[in-house]
Amino acid sequence: MRRLQWSEYSKVLQENTLHQERFASANDLFLAEYRGFFEEPGLGRIDVSSVRGIGHYTIKKTRAQLKDSVELEMKLDEPLFTVGFLYSGSFIFHTGEADKGIHLEAPTVVVYRQNEDLSYQRISDESQYETLNISFNDQVLQRILQKFPNSAGISERLNKEAMIAIGPEDEFLGAFFDKLNIIPLDQDVHNLFLAESLVLKILNKTMLLLSNPMSLQKDETLSQKSSNALFEVLAFMRANLHKPIGLNRVADEFQVSSRWLQRRFREELQSSFSDYLRDMRLQRAYDLLTNNEQKLSVREVCLEVGYSSSQTFSANFKKRFNASPKQVMSVGA
Repeated sequence: MRRLQWSEYSKVLQENTLHQERFASANDLFLAEYRGFFEEPGLGRIDVSSVRGIGHYTIKKTRAQLKDSVELEMKLDEPLFTVGFLYSGSFIFHTGEADKGIHLEAPTVVVYRQNEDLSYQRISDESQYETLNISFNDQVLQRILQKFPNSAGISERLNKEAMIAIGPEDEFLGAFFDKLNIIPLDQDVHNLFLAESLVLKILNKTMLLLSNPMSLQKDETLSQKSSNALFEVLAFMRANLHKPIGLNRVADEFQVSSRWLQRRFREELQSSFSDYLRDMRLQRAYDLLTNNEQKLSVREVCLEVGYSSSQTFSANFKKRFNASPKQVMSVGA
């Protein structure tokens, strides 16, 4: 077991940041934009990328493929709230004794407060670990809670329960995280506006669920069925990006009408089905090119994400990421 103290972890990130200044505290680092990764023999790869400050929130994507389980010690000088989606893998949050910690498996949405009482995270090496986190401080939390009549009850839950797990299908949370995950966190004003609107939707839905513990229990209401169906549709699409899937094919798979499915995408994700599928494919291609351990060529990545034409793939990729597939691959190499 390799244990990394926050000071060691943050030092590596500082040295790989887009910003050159040094940060005075872990929070300053956490709330800054950076892109960093480190590799060590016997440890594996941890890629912390696309970290971006959106308004008062920080969005951070993390992927790790470890050769051995790793433990991070994160003693923050200011409590930090996080609402995150664990896409794959598992981890344990604990206070110093992992066997008494909180163990979570993907897929799940998690809500927790990082502070000195909950300061260790052990990431398992059994499978690839991938998360998308939205973090914010206590002042921002209080502003969010002002909208809810039961704000005192929500605060009590967050203070009393070290970590709360929510099903990703609840209230479309998984679908919203999915949408946020495929938005390029760049300087494009439209993308930043869309990202912030999704952050607010995720946080409002989360707080609404926390305000009523009964809502975290499974039911069979129409809204719940619609939420489950959309989450399952997105999971099916992610698993079949290499195939020639389309609206009618997916609608048939889930025995719903193509009109119903298109409406769900428009109403809940503010996107057409075809645009969403294209963005999923391009984000998957970006991930493959920047974490290209299999040494795939651009043509192979093109086929892996469901494009038959390399020319169309490259044109769409450059339009979305403002760089060609080869340029991105050279950066990630």
